[in-house]
Amino acid sequence: PIARHLERRGEGLHHVGYRVDDCAAALAALVAAGATPIDEAPRPGSRGTTVAFIHPKGAFGTLIELVQENP
Repeated sequence: PIARHLERRGEGLHHVGYRVDDCAAALAALVAAGATPIDEAPRPGSRGTTVAFIHPKGAFGTLIELVQENP
């Protein structure tokens, strides 16, 4: 996915990640506020995290990643 992004848009910002305490709650709050989710529910991420993504079209052109660190 990163190579495709670079081919289409060149160098620059790919996405912004936000650490959240509760990924499901943060996702629900953003969707309730009008954001368009890529993930309908949080899913496993790298290094034991839980993640969810918000589509760039609903976030001023920037892909948003919600990241919950799990114990």
